[in-house]
Amino acid sequence: MTAPAIAVFVRMEKRALESRWADHEWRVASLEPSPGAPADAERSRVFGPIEVSLYRDEAEGYFLNTSSGAARAFVMWRLGDGGLEGEPRVCSVTLSYNEAARLMDAQERVDAVPLPALLASWLEGFVAEHYRPEPKKKRVKASFLAPGERGGL
Repeated sequence: MTAPAIAVFVRMEKRALESRWADHEWRVASLEPSPGAPADAERSRVFGPIEVSLYRDEAEGYFLNTSSGAARAFVMWRLGDGGLEGEPRVCSVTLSYNEAARLMDAQERVDAVPLPALLASWLEGFVAEHYRPEPKKKRVKASFLAPGERGGL
């Protein structure tokens, strides 16, 4: 079965810095379902179309995103060759809190931006259809167990 997908465009902006180590930095400015206005080649770049797919095994991460009160898109990007002076490039976009956390744990650069209404409603529909919370397991207090059932307590 093919994962549902939507194409998006990521706008990155170059911001001037007052630092002796770098004169500018790049950051993700927005994520849109269409390319929007042409980019100012000096101060911004638009990347896309980039496919955003939804997967059933990430449903919990999508649920966490939609239930946060301010749904976000998470954009993983890298600077090209040359470190601080290199050009940015967008590698992936996810709507899952869990996947974004895994990327950050792997020391990737991930920026969060507000999720446009069209994508938020698409994500909410997917969560409603596919997310089922894990049933809570009943725990029996150790004091109610026989000495042999306590597992070495």
